[in-house]
Amino acid sequence: MDGWQNLNRNLEKLRKEIPNKIARKALAKVGKQSVSIIKATIPGKYKSVRKAIGFRQLKLNANAGQPGIKIGAGVGRQRKATTTKNRRNRPGIGIDGRNVHWWFLGTDERFTGTKRIRIGGRRGKGGVRGAQRRVDTGKMKASRGQMEPQGIPISVVLRAASGQIEQTLRTWVGVGLKEEAGKLRK
Repeated sequence: MDGWQNLNRNLEKLRKEIPNKIARKALAKVGKQSVSIIKATIPGKYKSVRKAIGFRQLKLNANAGQPGIKIGAGVGRQRKATTTKNRRNRPGIGIDGRNVHWWFLGTDERFTGTKRIRIGGRRGKGGVRGAQRRVDTGKMKASRGQMEPQGIPISVVLRAASGQIEQTLRTWVGVGLKEEAGKLRK
């Protein structure tokens, strides 16, 4: 009886592991392809925006037990933040993974010479919670203007390429199935 239980346990393990393994490999290929499609829509002079586009695999327990990927701006491996040394005396902070959403969504009118501080609240899992208030920093106040959205939204770009992405997914799932079937025959 012990042998049958062991066999059943191994078959159940295979039933769960193999589909996830195949799907994760195929989704990684889709992620790489999607990132290159998005980067192709961004003009070459916006190098820092291109660097901020990426993807990452989702953990199974965070995605209802299903393999998945997240594709977008500021996703994946984060590059080192822009420094003033790298900006060659240009004003501002530049675009990197932390603020790349400005490029896609735009901003309201922004000002220098003030900052937000939190009043009251308590420390929790999400940081310090409490009311926010804008206070002067002592520097000259100046309007930095409003930034209009610069690029096509990522969801629109990926929707336009959905046929190409679906074909890649089908291809790599087929390749993965053949590989795993070959391993099981041995």
